[in-house]
Amino acid sequence: MKLNFLEALPDSFFDIDHPSRLREVFDGPTLLALKGDVREPLMISTLLHGNETTGFFALQRLLKEYRSRLPRSLLVFFGNIEAAAVGVRHLPGQPDFNRIWGGGESPEARMAREVLGYAREQGVIANVDIHNTTGRNPYYACVNRTSPEFLRLAEGFTDIVIYFTEPHEVNSNAFAKVCPSVTLECGLPGLPEGITHLYHYLERLLLNVGGGESSTQDCRIYQTVARLKVPYYCDFDFEFEAHSGKDFSFMRAFDHFNFQRIERGSVIAYARRDGPQLAVLDNNDRLVTEKYLGFQGGKVIALQDLIPSMFTTVREVAREDSLGYLMEPYNGAL
Repeated sequence: MKLNFLEALPDSFFDIDHPSRLREVFDGPTLLALKGDVREPLMISTLLHGNETTGFFALQRLLKEYRSRLPRSLLVFFGNIEAAAVGVRHLPGQPDFNRIWGGGESPEARMAREVLGYAREQGVIANVDIHNTTGRNPYYACVNRTSPEFLRLAEGFTDIVIYFTEPHEVNSNAFAKVCPSVTLECGLPGLPEGITHLYHYLERLLLNVGGGESSTQDCRIYQTVARLKVPYYCDFDFEFEAHSGKDFSFMRAFDHFNFQRIERGSVIAYARRDGPQLAVLDNNDRLVTEKYLGFQGGKVIALQDLIPSMFTTVREVAREDSLGYLMEPYNGAL
């Protein structure tokens, strides 16, 4: 897979009204290197998932605003342009572009290594990977380390921070070995309020990256401890019907529980009797279902208080990735 490299933006970039038209500007994945007043660049990645559009709109606005003079050099990676053209996470047969950063010899992994290597050579000072969620979530940030410089990146965007170690193949984890790095989750794709919130964050960062002191007492910091997986062969819905005929029928508005507490004893789904079970996997991919969920009389019951994140009602995402994650308050040393 060829990585396109540009040192200037064509005028046509500012004329398109949606990332589905980026193929008119870029011939595939593109790394944009723009010189600014401060040499050490800020790295930003967007469209690793082709249907997560908030990053494109905010960056288009930012680059237009500072088109005549950048206060700091920028590296911008526009990821899955082909998937963006048809509004999907990735095309059939493609890997997830946010699972290609952990090594390997696939064309996509070699491309990711090329992006990372160039950023390291340029002395990248910080990395921001921009995403949207498929379910309802507040704005939140994810870090792979909890040192002050990582939390400082997160705090400018939100007071909700998740520390995670899996999946380890993601963009932010690869860059964490090079510089402070963060993943931003900007709510549902393309909403004006999310675009504006992200734009102001990126503008502040561009003007003052690395500035200020971290104030972790103002943050709610969680860590992911497990993820929910549906067996690939299962049929499921979100109608919460006891006799749906499905393997699982989850709570309606399943994603509304993100960052809320689901109390012990709550029924989160109905299940077909003698059918398959949900799998709960910890960060080492060990099966820990019995610690969190019970299966009684056709019901899936929380065996302890649960704090979910990224619960989704998008069936394709639930099958390919996960139904969502379980978290606990982070009690590690900061």
